[in-house]
Amino acid sequence: MIEIEKTQNPNVMNFYTNKPLLKEGFSLYADSQTKTQNDFLQNVFAMAPLKRVLLLPDMLFVEKKDEADFDKFAPLIMAFLEDLHITEAKNEALCLEKIEALVEARIRPFLIRDGGNIEIIDFNDGVLSVRFEGHCKGCPHADQTLKNVIEHTIKKYLPQVVCVQKEV
Repeated sequence: MIEIEKTQNPNVMNFYTNKPLLKEGFSLYADSQTKTQNDFLQNVFAMAPLKRVLLLPDMLFVEKKDEADFDKFAPLIMAFLEDLHITEAKNEALCLEKIEALVEARIRPFLIRDGGNIEIIDFNDGVLSVRFEGHCKGCPHADQTLKNVIEHTIKKYLPQVVCVQKEV
């Protein structure tokens, strides 16, 4: 869901989302000449003459030039925001498939040899949640195995995984 807030300044509009646009901090882009690796922001600047765009974790601040018309490009910004969230969801689903294949090929055989196993619980915002089963569940070395074997192996092949955590 995207909410639009018109401000007292007729050249400024805020777009709020229920999904994060950034993990933390903010990014300020002063004009279309500003170098950015962010395709979304490049698309926003390509739509209309803008002065500034401020990207925060939960909102997008857009300041247009006087000649631009929000009625024409605000719906496009909303569509880009929706597409951004759909793309992120697809990327996380694809990453989860890769994680499952990697666990099956490289990690599970190692754990099964010692009478244990691992279940993938969730992958969200770079954090993979897993649950130990069998002998691994109560093993005093489970935390070491989690960080030194499982997390290390997964991050080696999938850098989008920031950390692996154990769920009880």
